[in-house]
Amino acid sequence: MKRVLLTGASTLTGSHVLAQLLSFNISVRAVVETREEAQSLQQQYPPTATRRLDFSIVPSKDLAVRGAFNNALNSHSAPFDTVIHTAIADPAEQADCLARLVNLETEALANFLSSVKHIATRTQRVIITDSLTPFARWLVHPQQEQSPRAGHFSPHRAAETDSEYVLAASQASDNIVYDALSKWRDAHASFDLVYVTAPSVYGPSIRPLENSSDLEEANRRIWNICSNDSHERVTSPPYGIDFFTDVRDLAYAIVQAVFTQQAGNRRFIVSAGSMPSGSAIADILISRFPELGSRMQPGGSPPRRPPVGHSSLESVDNHLAETILGLARYRPAEETLTDVARQILDLHRRKEWKRVIHS
Repeated sequence: MKRVLLTGASTLTGSHVLAQLLSFNISVRAVVETREEAQSLQQQYPPTATRRLDFSIVPSKDLAVRGAFNNALNSHSAPFDTVIHTAIADPAEQADCLARLVNLETEALANFLSSVKHIATRTQRVIITDSLTPFARWLVHPQQEQSPRAGHFSPHRAAETDSEYVLAASQASDNIVYDALSKWRDAHASFDLVYVTAPSVYGPSIRPLENSSDLEEANRRIWNICSNDSHERVTSPPYGIDFFTDVRDLAYAIVQAVFTQQAGNRRFIVSAGSMPSGSAIADILISRFPELGSRMQPGGSPPRRPPVGHSSLESVDNHLAETILGLARYRPAEETLTDVARQILDLHRRKEWKRVIHS
């Protein structure tokens, strides 16, 4: 039986990866931030799945600490074949410039790979999943504390964002990180390194939402639109990143990289294309959920600037994800938006019902 270590198992991306892994005959050690998260995941799956599932705790404050994952990686009785790393530290608070941010992220990831090399010595493949969001977030909000889960956006700052510059600078930063890790692997390790990059990540949560803080990644933007936040509707997407990936497609690509031999020592860009503008999102959601009509005013969003030449993600050859990982079809934005909005509306209804009960 294949044995996998998965970090960030309770995050938006990690929870979808975990669900797909457990659909196969795979033993998984899920790394989460708290014991409460471990208990919640344990209760989410049937006994047939949880018999192949165990947990390790690494608090979020320790993600960038050297050796933080050593205990999680230690599994002598059932060594890991594959390690999937989605719990990447965000060192934005320590960075006084973009170059420093790139160096800090590279250092944290290299430390993680070093731990894999020295602790999980029989690992054959490490899969690192990253997005452009941390770099874009820093470019839009330099040296401002941000929570990747909460996803708070500043509409006034976003209106001034040069999306083309943010996208190009973010992808260049990600390229530097990938090149550095590839050189580290060539010099120090015998395992394969697979690097999966997404631009921004949208998509439904595995579990029902309990409150708005449960919304991770770019989903917060949909919450703002559904809540009739006019500033959010008329501004650019999160931190200037127009391109998106549905979390379910991203998870599929990651899990396929576990099984596909040809994926070794390759980098995959997973992107479904551009997310519509704020007013277009409002139009889509009102057509699916007419009850949102009273909350939204779909008109009035300014048109996007036409791109100068080709944007950096459009010029990237995405065929590797299709030909090697089998990702032949991406979920369209309409499907992603509908599924996220359905969860948000369900949360709204439950909150309204609780108010009625308490009153």
